[in-house]
Amino acid sequence: METQKEKKHNWLGLKLGITRKLSIIFLFFILIFYGTLVVLFLNVQQMIKTSEQIVGINNRISELSTSMQESLLAMEVNDKKYRLLGKEMYRGYFESARTDFEAALKGIVGLESPHYRLSGRWNEICKTYGAHPKGTGLKRKGSAWAREETVNGWIRDLTKARLENEIEIENALISINARSKGSLKKGLLGLGLSVLMAVLGVVVVSRSMLTPLKALTRGVKILPGNKTAAMVETNARDEFGELAAAFNEMSRQLKEEEDLRSDFIASLSHEIRTPLSSIRESVNMIMEEVLGPVNQKQQKFLHIADAEIARISDLFDHLLHLSRLESKVQQVRFLPINPNRLMAEASEILVPRAEKKEIRLTLHPMAEPPMVMGGEKEILQVLLNIIGNAIKFSYKGGTIDIHTLAAPGAVRFRIADDGPGIPEGEAALIFNKYYRSREIRNHMDGVGLGLNISRKIVAFHHGEIWMENHSGKGCSFYFTLPCPVEGQQSGMDENVRI
Repeated sequence: METQKEKKHNWLGLKLGITRKLSIIFLFFILIFYGTLVVLFLNVQQMIKTSEQIVGINNRISELSTSMQESLLAMEVNDKKYRLLGKEMYRGYFESARTDFEAALKGIVGLESPHYRLSGRWNEICKTYGAHPKGTGLKRKGSAWAREETVNGWIRDLTKARLENEIEIENALISINARSKGSLKKGLLGLGLSVLMAVLGVVVVSRSMLTPLKALTRGVKILPGNKTAAMVETNARDEFGELAAAFNEMSRQLKEEEDLRSDFIASLSHEIRTPLSSIRESVNMIMEEVLGPVNQKQQKFLHIADAEIARISDLFDHLLHLSRLESKVQQVRFLPINPNRLMAEASEILVPRAEKKEIRLTLHPMAEPPMVMGGEKEILQVLLNIIGNAIKFSYKGGTIDIHTLAAPGAVRFRIADDGPGIPEGEAALIFNKYYRSREIRNHMDGVGLGLNISRKIVAFHHGEIWMENHSGKGCSFYFTLPCPVEGQQSGMDENVRI
């Protein structure tokens, strides 16, 4: 039964494929981006409105209040001059100043609207000034048009109203500054959230796409050599999860088919090997004239038959060896081995084959080489396979150089020939089972097992094997074998399932 956590994970995985995940991230990104723009627009609109108020109303009030104060002082001065000197021009000045005062007061009161409320002092000034009896004109040598206390009260009210207006302007500027800072913070916050969503998008894409793709790439690379290890582990429930599941199913089916084919080949090789040995013994007995004399022509065809039987036997030996490596537990006795001795032994075995093509085997041993740990028979088989391939593909009269070299914690073997090399497009495939180059399939014997067997043996010995081309001057095969570490026991048995 699924746990609550697994149910939640499966629900999220089934509901949110890659397309939906990207769509949700993009939707959040759009909402944050346009939400930030809307907030910035509203703040800017409010700042514009406040600026218009400062420029259009508060500044106008400041100008009109200044004019009112000047007009009020002018009225007071001209009233005194007219009462003192009696000149009519001062009466005109007084009336002109009074007209300007009332016009400015009316202008200020007219600025009030549903969107802007005037200070209560302006209403108080209107009320007290409107209630004052202004009369029809000034009287010569009479009383002043208004008492001095009344005029001083109007001046104080005007001063206070102007001060309140200036404070209002200052507060509005502070509000604009605060809004601008707030807009900047919100803009930076929106930018930060947008960047966060972008990073989240990258993480989602990486987890949903790149990680499964890397796993699939690794699986595809190791699929030819190890179909069991090529299985891709992923918890994704999206399109890539389905792709990984399909890849794993393909790997499983390939593994089953490969096992069936290996079992069939092993059984076939085992069944054919016994009658083939009987046939070879019979041919040898006829060649040795045990059953009676044979003529020269018969000897020729018997030699051909013996060579073909030997070739088929060698093929079945490879198939059986590969079958043991793949499907059975093989006992390998690890012992310290001198790499120079192994190199010399392999070369001695292959010298007759090399002499038939006039190929020279040149040995380059190490001076005082360290021992390597492994199965002597198995490592010798690797050398025989690689050197044998070099002899097969080298030109007549060529040279094969065989080196033992020092490597960190290991010994490196190098087998270099001056043959045609390996086509670049096929270099990555040569260690695959049954692989043979297109150029040699029709005119050279073999089934492409030697290098595959060599790779399995080297991998079991915890070494590495690889190949390098030399631009039309042949190629070099390398493989490494680790040296025994301090305290490691010799002669231990190890089981291997490759």
